[in-house]
Order: sequence, then C-alpha cells, then structure tokens
Amino acid sequence: MIRRLAHVCLNVKNLERSIEYYARLGFTPQFRFTKNGKQFGAYLKIADGNYIEIFENPEIDKVQEGGIAHFCLETDDIDSLIRKLSVGGIEFTKKKLGCDNTYQIWLTDPDGNRFEVHQYTSGSSQRTGVDVEADW
Repeated sequence: MIRRLAHVCLNVKNLERSIEYYARLGFTPQFRFTKNGKQFGAYLKIADGNYIEIFENPEIDKVQEGGIAHFCLETDDIDSLIRKLSVGGIEFTKKKLGCDNTYQIWLTDPDGNRFEVHQYTSGSSQRTGVDVEADW
C-alpha cells in the first residue's frame, strides 16, 4: 500500500538561501508555494518521485526548534489504505484534495509526530510543475 517516502518537509529561515543551497546539491525546483502572490515555499526534486518541501519561517533560530516539519509517504490507492487503517483502528484525518491537487490524509504517531500520506493525481503539481497558491 505504501510505495515510498515521497518527501520531507523542512522549515527554513531564508527560502532563497535554502533553494540556492539545495540547487548546488543538484535538486531542481518542481513548483512554488505562494500566499497572496508572494512565494513562501518550494518543492524541490531530488530524483524521480523524491522531493523536499521547504517553507520559510524567519522566526526559527535552530533546526532543533522546528526544522523538520513532517514526512510524507506515497500510496497508489489512498482509498484502500483508508479502509485498511479503519479496520486496524488507526486514526487519520478526512481525505482531502490539497491545493497541489494531491489527495492526502494525516496521521499522528504515539509520540505526537504528525505525518502525511498522499496519492498523486494527473493534475498534481508534483507532476505538472504548476505553482500552488496556498489555501491554509
């Protein structure tokens, strides 16, 4: 049901500095996150199907104060996974279509770590490269 680790989400103090750093490692921009027309995040491609998602948070001082925001697992069939989780008594959020046109649910492990599971669609920005205007 779970295919692979899809992305890790990082909070960064300076978005442009981080994009430039990861570009030097060979990561390429896939799409941007904007809010009210201003870029505040980016999705960077590492390899086919593998990404890091970064969001600017100028308030953080150290990675230990929230650098890694969450991780995301990819599934090919989110509805089957939902049925399996329900039968197993595992709690998760309601399925929604994110602003990147990717279906997602969220789970919380016993220590309170939240993580995402998503399923790409043909319109997912991860596939199309279309920028995203955030709805949160």
